[in-house]
Amino acid sequence: MLRARDLTLAYAAEPVLEGVNLEVQAGAFASLVGPSGSGKTSILRAATGLQQPRSGRVELDVGREEIGFLFQDDALLPWRTARQNVALGLRIRKVPKGAALDQAEEWLTKMGLAGLGDRYPRELSGGQRKRVAIAQILALRPRLLLMDEPFASLDAIVRAHITQELLGWVEQEHMTVLLVTHDLEEALSVSDVVYVLSQGPRARIRSRYPVPIPRPRNVLHARTDPAFAPLLERLWNDLSEEVRPGAAGQRKAAE
Repeated sequence: MLRARDLTLAYAAEPVLEGVNLEVQAGAFASLVGPSGSGKTSILRAATGLQQPRSGRVELDVGREEIGFLFQDDALLPWRTARQNVALGLRIRKVPKGAALDQAEEWLTKMGLAGLGDRYPRELSGGQRKRVAIAQILALRPRLLLMDEPFASLDAIVRAHITQELLGWVEQEHMTVLLVTHDLEEALSVSDVVYVLSQGPRARIRSRYPVPIPRPRNVLHARTDPAFAPLLERLWNDLSEEVRPGAAGQRKAAE
């Protein structure tokens, strides 16, 4: 569904990441973890066409209109109600206003927000706003979902509940997902494969870990699976090596 081929991305003279190769199979859930500044979000931006590669390419088996992007911030329009925010993408796609609002109400109900459609974002809790943002994306029925730390601002309990809800919809709709996260436990509990980026600049894919936890997946029960703890330790060790002082310089010298 998505493939990065020798992808190099840069904002200035020196690439933030260089020669990155990764792929996300159709229907799979992949996560991308790595130190701050390693270019994780840049890969998502390249996939949507918001950033052009210096070299290499991103290949997609879907059209750009079939991609959903869930940001860290909810990106809801404050002057629109929850229902109007969910309907916005449908209206942009020329769905008639009445039908778009009806579909928006259906998705709000699916997300546990029945009766809240007339509220403005300022009148909703952080968890409720995040559910509205998810409904806005899912209403468009994307085939590929890109997520950039979408739940980082939520407290642990709300985060776990919303993650489980979204995972259920992803599995039901057979969506393909690429998630950027700093939370290693989150990455393992939802993913089929986790990619680890090295420290930037000139970050690369350091390692790739398949996650053999069966589906359908419960994000809390997954953490008790026998495969979970050993994989978490390997991820932790990889990232610890990357962020230790002088790691980037030692790697560059070795190359």
